[in-house]
Amino acid sequence: MGSLQPEIEKHLEGIRLLSSSDFAGFAILDHQEYIIRWKYVSGNRNDRYKRIKLRPGKGIAGQVIKHGRPVIFDSQYDKKLIDLREYPILLAESLEAVAAVPVTLKNAVAGVLMIGSRILRDFDKQTIELLESIAEQLGSMIQNYNSNDREIFQSLRKPNSNKTNRKLGG
Repeated sequence: MGSLQPEIEKHLEGIRLLSSSDFAGFAILDHQEYIIRWKYVSGNRNDRYKRIKLRPGKGIAGQVIKHGRPVIFDSQYDKKLIDLREYPILLAESLEAVAAVPVTLKNAVAGVLMIGSRILRDFDKQTIELLESIAEQLGSMIQNYNSNDREIFQSLRKPNSNKTNRKLGG
């Protein structure tokens, strides 16, 4: 079986286009280092995302992994109330709005699928459902892949609920 990379990149490009987003990314929790990294992206303006390393609970990806539920930053959050330095992907890619959902493997959060826009916008229910559907497909694809390549997707946390966490500043 070949590498998962082309399949993941195909899914990212698809969700980016279907959601009319400027950016799509897939962040993975490295089980051994307990660090989250953006491994695959589409629509990036530069390679700064490669240098972003987060702990669970930090940044957008860290919050999704820690809490196991979607995080949405759109026109409903007040950007003045947050410290953008705590959200390096927003700065690195000049994103004004993002929606991020967990990617699960055997009911444990293994990564984060995120879409983003460089203009302020809202993400409707259908877009969030589409994002969750693609995240589920990614989880299934990784689950069905051979076990040696799946090790990098191991996770420590289980999802808490299906509630959406619309952030107002933290």
